Amino acid sequence: MSRSEHIELAGRTQDSQGFELAGDCGIRNVDEIAAALRERAGSDMRIDARGLTGVDVCVLQLLVSASKSAAAAGHTLSIDAGAGGALDLAIDMAGLADAFRDSLKPSPT
Repeated sequence: MSRSEHIELAGRTQDSQGFELAGDCGIRNVDEIAAALRERAGSDMRIDARGLTGVDVCVLQLLVSASKSAAAAGHTLSIDAGAGGALDLAIDMAGLADAFRDSLKPSPT
């Protein structure tokens, strides 16, 4: 990934593991994002996506799939999209609000 798009991995915090998605993430980043999700399978996860400047439908599909897989295993995937941010806008434009209903979380204050 170039410097303008990255996945930044955060350490374990209480019962969840998290990472950050930033920059313009698309199909070229799906393998790296999927690997980060696989590494955290079997636990609750949190993704900070407030730093995204762009996101395509490939990443949206991956996040929906990861959320469903986590739920099936009894875990949660929480995504902080930031109100009005790139991820929030992409979800709205793709008509996927219902698919993300359980995973989108408000920003911590």
